[in-house]
Amino acid sequence: MEEKNIKDQIISALVHFSYNFFIYFIFIVPFDLWKKATIRLANQKEKGAMNILKSSSAWPFLSFLKAFFLEFLIDGFIFMSYVLGLLITLYMWYETNFKIEGLIYPAAFFYFFPVILSFYRDLLQLSLLPIKKFLDWASKPAQYMDLEIKNK
Repeated sequence: MEEKNIKDQIISALVHFSYNFFIYFIFIVPFDLWKKATIRLANQKEKGAMNILKSSSAWPFLSFLKAFFLEFLIDGFIFMSYVLGLLITLYMWYETNFKIEGLIYPAAFFYFFPVILSFYRDLLQLSLLPIKKFLDWASKPAQYMDLEIKNK
């Protein structure tokens, strides 16, 4: 009874790993990241998020720069990676006289480009967290700041 249970668990774990690594991560994640970037760009356009006049922040220019670099520019590069990637891949295939290497290598690069850019975007956002925490702290009224004042 226990051998069958372990055998089923090994098979289940193998199927789970194989699907998530070979199918989901390689084929589904890059396209899903591209779709999310496309949706975020469309939502930015609808909200007018790139308009500095609509900013209600205490630091409108910093908010604009954050929105421009983290939300617009990186998402724009992710979106354009599939659009321009197709054209560049076809051009490279033509330049290599229709050899398969001229098609496969650029296509793979541009297909995984959203993963690379999303990784860099997340790292950049994580590195900006201390600055965001400081700005949140600095915008509090003085009576709500966590200051420890000791009189000696």
